Amino acid sequence: MAFRSALCIPALFLCVTAFSQSPSQSPDQAPESIQSQNQSQDQTAPQSTSNLPRSFHDPLLNITYFYPARFVPAAAATAPEAGPQCVKSNLSASSITPVDTSVFVLSTIDSTCPAVLSGAARLGPFVREQLLRQLKRYGDPVIIQDSTHYTIDGHPAVIAVASAKPASEPAVNGATPVKTTFAAKACFLGNIPVKAHKKNEPVDPPKHVFCFDFTTQQQTLLSLMFSFSMQFDADSPQPLVPGSALR
Repeated sequence: MAFRSALCIPALFLCVTAFSQSPSQSPDQAPESIQSQNQSQDQTAPQSTSNLPRSFHDPLLNITYFYPARFVPAAAATAPEAGPQCVKSNLSASSITPVDTSVFVLSTIDSTCPAVLSGAARLGPFVREQLLRQLKRYGDPVIIQDSTHYTIDGHPAVIAVASAKPASEPAVNGATPVKTTFAAKACFLGNIPVKAHKKNEPVDPPKHVFCFDFTTQQQTLLSLMFSFSMQFDADSPQPLVPGSALR
């Protein structure tokens, strides 16, 4: 019974993916299916035996993401979701082994829902709040590392790490013990803030906030996040989560 909660990880991120909402939903609520964004990605590729990273390109924003070959993209849903989506799923992929499941989700928040975008642009509080809410389904969440600020190619970013474990239940007939779920959430602004030259000059508000969610059942596998990178336009690839961002 308790192990059922641990098995929810692939269901959450592969079957429901990346927190797309209607205007009345909060960003931590998952949708019923994966939403295709008409972007170029290999959703049917089998598990790769190569060490070369996979890539995913967002043609609308001209951003390319690179991720380890061990992760297999989830199949896209064929039926579009009704209503506007405040948070758009770009890519969901998983790495499943006999002893562990690790999943990541890439998502974008844009001006479809201005209030959601405004809240997400406050990176620190947003990342912490969403991470805790997302982990509540696995038990009582505990922050391992609070919001840490860094930059990705000049773009302000924040990451937080937390864990959750269901209430312990006595093992029955050799049942698998309950596992702890570990998760990290990193969000960053789609534009580099430009300081106003004059005091009364308006500051250009962010038009996009990008988020990277990583979930695993092995704390040591959090280091896989160091293998993710991204490339803005024709700039050099930059780590999504540099080593200096995690303690």
